[in-house]
Amino acid sequence: MTSAPDPALTACGPVNDPVAEIDARFAALESLLPPESDSPDLRAALDRLRVSCAEQAAALELSLHQAPDGMHIPGDLLRRLPVPVLLLTHALRIADWNDPARRMLGDDRSGNPSGALRGALSRSEARALTAALDAAPAQPFVPIRDKSAVQALRLHILRAGRAQQTYDAHVVGTPDRFGARGLTWWVVLLPVNASTSAGNPELLRFLIESTLDPVTLTDTDGRVVIANKAYAMPFGLTPAEIEGRRRSQFMDEKLARHQNGIEAGVIAKRQAVLMEETALRPSVTRNGQPGALRPAHLLTERRPIFDDDGAVIGVFTRARDVSEELRMREVERLADRVFEQSSDAIVVTDPAFRVVRANPAFERMSGLDLGTGPSPQLEALVTPRSGTRWIAAGMPNDESWLRQELSPTDGTWQGEVVLHSRDDRQLTCWARITRLTDAAGTTLGHVAMLADLTLLRQTQADNQRMAQFDQLTGLANRRLLAERIDDWIGFCSRSGQSFALMYLDLNKFKSVNDSLGHETGDLLLTVIADRLRAVLGENELAARIGGDEFVVLIGNANETAARARAEALLDHLARPLDLPGLHNYRPSASAGIACYGRHGDSRDALLRNSDLAMYAAKSDRQAVTIYEPSMGAEALRELETRVALINALENDEFELHFQPIFALADKRPRGCEALVRWHRPGHGLVMPGDFLPIAAKAGLMPAIDRMVLRRAVAVQARWRWAGLVHADWTLSINQTASSLAAQDWADVLDAELVRVGWKTTNDVAPPFGLQIELTEDQLAIDVPGAMEALQRLRKMGIALAIDDFGTGYSSLTYLRRMPVTTLKIDASFVRGIEADGDARQIVEAIIGLAKKFGFVALAEGIESEAALQTLIDLGCEHGQGYLFERPLPQAVFEARFFGTAP
Repeated sequence: MTSAPDPALTACGPVNDPVAEIDARFAALESLLPPESDSPDLRAALDRLRVSCAEQAAALELSLHQAPDGMHIPGDLLRRLPVPVLLLTHALRIADWNDPARRMLGDDRSGNPSGALRGALSRSEARALTAALDAAPAQPFVPIRDKSAVQALRLHILRAGRAQQTYDAHVVGTPDRFGARGLTWWVVLLPVNASTSAGNPELLRFLIESTLDPVTLTDTDGRVVIANKAYAMPFGLTPAEIEGRRRSQFMDEKLARHQNGIEAGVIAKRQAVLMEETALRPSVTRNGQPGALRPAHLLTERRPIFDDDGAVIGVFTRARDVSEELRMREVERLADRVFEQSSDAIVVTDPAFRVVRANPAFERMSGLDLGTGPSPQLEALVTPRSGTRWIAAGMPNDESWLRQELSPTDGTWQGEVVLHSRDDRQLTCWARITRLTDAAGTTLGHVAMLADLTLLRQTQADNQRMAQFDQLTGLANRRLLAERIDDWIGFCSRSGQSFALMYLDLNKFKSVNDSLGHETGDLLLTVIADRLRAVLGENELAARIGGDEFVVLIGNANETAARARAEALLDHLARPLDLPGLHNYRPSASAGIACYGRHGDSRDALLRNSDLAMYAAKSDRQAVTIYEPSMGAEALRELETRVALINALENDEFELHFQPIFALADKRPRGCEALVRWHRPGHGLVMPGDFLPIAAKAGLMPAIDRMVLRRAVAVQARWRWAGLVHADWTLSINQTASSLAAQDWADVLDAELVRVGWKTTNDVAPPFGLQIELTEDQLAIDVPGAMEALQRLRKMGIALAIDDFGTGYSSLTYLRRMPVTTLKIDASFVRGIEADGDARQIVEAIIGLAKKFGFVALAEGIESEAALQTLIDLGCEHGQGYLFERPLPQAVFEARFFGTAP
């Protein structure tokens, strides 16, 4: 039967309902959880925690207010309650206590805990507790309906181990309140700050697993109590496979000892530690799931865990991956370094383009020190390449060029600008200016990067000059000439007018350049260029296209006008000049002319035909020659000859003819000259003058010289071994200086002497009677290595003769330096010498010069008895010519002079 409500309860106010209060607190807790954390597991864990708390609250309420029948308070109740319970006297001495109270205050096992509570309370709290004892109800175990009958006092108690905790103290009377112990009270202490998750392993597990950071809870023995997936994954394990095990059971022994040592220090010092570590951590994929393992920098916090009595029961460890933070910090550091050390100027402005920061490169380029004085406007320092200084001219900011350029775009502008420096220098720069905005699109400022183009523009100008102008003379080069020719071709094709090209080549420039040196030659070319430049007309252009070759474009000119202009230019160039080694020298040149339309309608045709006309002028010893179509046919024949010469070398179409050399006094043969002939198929016997110049242009002379050398050595050796000639017999062959200068020329000769048996490999060959002939022009050429080759030939017993002496650019220097033995007087001085007084004087001078130097004088082209007698009278020693014998094939020569059968 249910009794009616107690009137006293109704009068005193609402019933104290612990279950309702617990429900209200859990409802508040659930409202604080984020929606994404809600799950059936979490909901079930909270329900279990709610039921557990309600059961404990109901049991405590019962023990405080209504003692069960048959329960012995000092024995059963103290042992059963999970919270500290004390039996106190009025002096706050402890008459009895349960196990939680003993752990809270500390039990020294002395058996006298009476003074432990006073040592754990402050004086004010001790007085408040004494007052609460006095206010306790007189009848302790009657049903209490008013919660005010049980006194609750908030106390701050210093626990054992010096850890302070807050409690609510509930005071009630005891059954022996007036018994043998005197006046006593029961005091029940309820912790105020107990964690709701401490008693709920599921909630604690959920909170630990909700983070990607590795989290562990270990006991004092180093055994893992709780671990999350982030901690277990690098070991290839699950949290369940780690929990309950020591570290040494699932990780490297050395690493386990290291971490155990750190935790031992945390436990011993009872203080948290924070340190940086490196470990393998899973990367995070795009969908937020863990990825492959990677080295990571961790900021690890290890914090001691205390029980209710203040004892360390474990260590909580959380490692936060700070790799990205460190990377961003390094990126920021590198960005600052790039900003400070960049060779390009970098400027940061506010939204109004006022400079707020600039790197050293900008300060160096602008000459400004931004640390002193007001910050300048960027637009006052930087203007467009073709613009003006808008700000300096008084333009308002909202009409500045930068705002106009940046507004219609995406906030970026780039182009060529001028940076106006403090010392009034103007630097050409390439600028890239970008607007800086936040996520909402608000302009925060601007950043400008300026690359100095001054050196680049200067280099480009220099390259332009190098690309279009000759570096030595400053005249146009072949490229610029081609552009101008194309321009004139386009103009004349539309207007019906004409223009001409004059191809000009200096006469005997090679002799000047080789004998006096390249510096003198360059000076001569510079003077020629200056003279051409000084007299050029408005529609004329002079270009140097290589060596001593020039081309003058003469605009609006036909053949007659072009010839007259060319002759005038050559006369102007021929004025006397003085250069080192050249006194009162008159330069001369040969010129060929080709006119647009009549002699070609393309650039290549005009250049080719004017070149052909120039060579024709040289051949005919004329100053100016107009192109004729037959010159093209001659060029074609020359090309055919080049190809045929190559085939001739491969097919062995060359042979040697021999012309005897006589002693003029007794008219007896003393030697012979080997002369090359070409048996060209379909053309018969071709003389040297018809193919050697072409071979020289084609670069075939070295091959022809080697062929002549080998055959001459073989012939001389055959004659010497057969006893047909004596040791004083000389066989003379023609070579070029470039062939002699080749490093292996003397080796080739030495190898041929060994091959014919004239010498062994290592000995010195006996006199062989071989003589090398070089023309005077060849000797004048300063070919590297030629002098060394001639000196070596001299040591080998090879004689040297200067052919065509007196016809080239004569210099006495090479007569003194080179191992010359014979001077061959050119046939042009010998023919008609008996009647030509000038020729007689020249020959007489050459013979006298030879005697002064100790050389042999040999006259070429002796064709009459009168010429022979004149040469004998002048003291000439040797001679050759048709008067004695023409050049003969080898078999005929041997039959004629050695008596052998042909």
